[in-house]
Amino acid sequence: MTSTIKISEIDKVFQIATKNGWVAKTGTQVTIDGIDFAIYPERTLTQVFLHVNEISSGASLLSYPIELIDFLDANTRNTAIEFYAYKAIPLIQKKIEANGLDKFRKEVEKAKKYMVETHGERPEIKDFEGEGK
Repeated sequence: MTSTIKISEIDKVFQIATKNGWVAKTGTQVTIDGIDFAIYPERTLTQVFLHVNEISSGASLLSYPIELIDFLDANTRNTAIEFYAYKAIPLIQKKIEANGLDKFRKEVEKAKKYMVETHGERPEIKDFEGEGK
């Protein structure tokens, strides 16, 4: 499958859909075939997970454990993007391909409608300012 892929030049603060409502997470925006995704790592006490959420609905697409060494190696934005391009983006493409683009978009709309009905409109997505700004 040939996809059009665009990676945002700056990280963003996204609003992710959860059972309890919208939750802010900082990550990288990746657009694949016109669909925007947030990719962000999250660390627990014992594990590191890489999450992928569709942005307009906040819905979770993927959540999978990654090796701690990979997480530590991706310590700059550039190395994180390289890691996402190698690990996460191919998985997103496979999910889209398996479901078909039209079905995928319909599921996104369904998830978006549910979140708006149960938790209100998604808060604004903002550019991440970073520590030095």
